[in-house]
Parts: sequence; C-alpha cells; structure tokens
Amino acid sequence: MPASDREARRHDEPRSIDQRTPAERDRDRILYSSALRRLVGVTQVVDPAEGHAFHNRLLHTFKVAQIGRRLAQKLLKEQPEEARALGEVDPEVVEAAALAHDLGHPPFGHIAERELDELLRKQGDMEGFEGNAQSFRILTKLAFVAKQHPGLNLTRATLNATLKYPWRRQTAGKGQHKWGAYYSERPELEWARQNGPRGETRCVEAELMDWADDITYAVHDLEDFYRAVWFR
Repeated sequence: MPASDREARRHDEPRSIDQRTPAERDRDRILYSSALRRLVGVTQVVDPAEGHAFHNRLLHTFKVAQIGRRLAQKLLKEQPEEARALGEVDPEVVEAAALAHDLGHPPFGHIAERELDELLRKQGDMEGFEGNAQSFRILTKLAFVAKQHPGLNLTRATLNATLKYPWRRQTAGKGQHKWGAYYSERPELEWARQNGPRGETRCVEAELMDWADDITYAVHDLEDFYRAVWFR
C-alpha cells in the first residue's frame, strides 16, 4: 500500500506543524483517550480484590504494546526482505494497534461479553455484542479528538492494524465466532481495508499485534493464576 494511502485519514484535518509522524499521532491519540483509561477497571483473569497486584486490562494492554513494538523492530532488523514482501511494517502502527486492541472489552471479561451478546440478540439485535467490533466502533465513532468528526480519525494503516477479524458477523465464515466490525461501521471497515490484503487476510501489522497479545497473556495469566493460588 502506498505511503499516502497508509497515512490517509477518513476526515480531513487542518495542516499542522506537528513534528510527529502520522502513526505517532495515532499512538498518542489512543494513549490519551478516556477509552484506554477505562481499562484500569476491567479485569484480565483474576479479580484484584483477591489480594495481589494482578494484571488488569490496562496493564495487559501496555505490555502487548511493548511486545508488539519489539516484534516489529525485530522483524525489520533481522528479516527486512521478508518484511517488505509481507507489506509495510511500522513499529509505531503496531504499538498503536496494540494500545487499541481491548478498548471494547467489557468489565468481567469474556463471560460478560457472551452475556451481552445473548441479551442483545434476545432483544432482536442479531449482531449482538463483540469486544473487537466494539473496539472498532470506539475508534471510529465513540471516542473523541475533535468536534468536526466522530472517533479518533486514525490513519488507514492503524485502523487496518487493529482488525484482528477484518469482517462483520454477517460475512463471517463457517466456524468463525469472532468478528471485527458491526454493520453500522461497514463504511469505516471498507475504508480501512482499501488497498490492503484481500478477503479475510489480516495485514502483517495486525498479525504482529495479535502475536503480541497471545505472548503477553500466555505469560501473565499463568503468573496471576499462580499468585491467586488457583494451582500449585
């Protein structure tokens, strides 16, 4: 994808003397958003009231962002040709996507996610609830950076990198229980995916973000289980 396409924003913004790159601006918008701060009150796997300083979603997110950035840097340093063949790899984009990856996660974890989904579908909303789709809605509609437009108005590269599941519930393949956008955000989804990988293929920056998520929770969830004396 050409750099001009990657750095495009859905809504025009005034010219700025800001010295940051577009991806750095994206990262900072997410970092200072109220949606990210909210994650301090969202459980990871163990309730902090149980005694120790367990991980919450905010701390988990910061660790995912750090590991995602390092994975991208490692790929660029050690396998630059493969990185170019896979598409653009920007550590700032990966870090920004990692900061955003759990914004839509509800309190009480995946149990609450399933309960919300069931309640909404019983009320006739067949899209239900999905944390990843809610994250995309927050980024494109609910979060705030300027009164002229909804959402954080992130670049196409960063929005695409947040899409672990770049499809809607209605278009999900057989056996797929996750999706990345609601129907109401279909225009934003199509815009983010423009000139990127076709079909259900994720961009490489989304893959790196997802790997960082897997690595992070595989380590600290085990640590929290041990500290909570759930097993010995």
